[in-house]
Amino acid sequence: MWRRDDNMQPPPELLEYDGIRDGLTTPAAWQVGLEEWEAARRQWAKAHGVDEADLPAKIGDEPWDPDLI
Repeated sequence: MWRRDDNMQPPPELLEYDGIRDGLTTPAAWQVGLEEWEAARRQWAKAHGVDEADLPAKIGDEPWDPDLI
């Protein structure tokens, strides 16, 4: 993959995912939100010629499922 070096920074919302903060309080909703976040990161990385693995990422805690207790 080719790589651009123009000091391009991804938007802050693509660097950290915190589904609970965003109101996704069920495990299923949190997972869907995470998958959408990952897809947005892939799209941004592809559009800017960088490898998604090179983007920093912080993922918050997943909500627990009371049915599993």
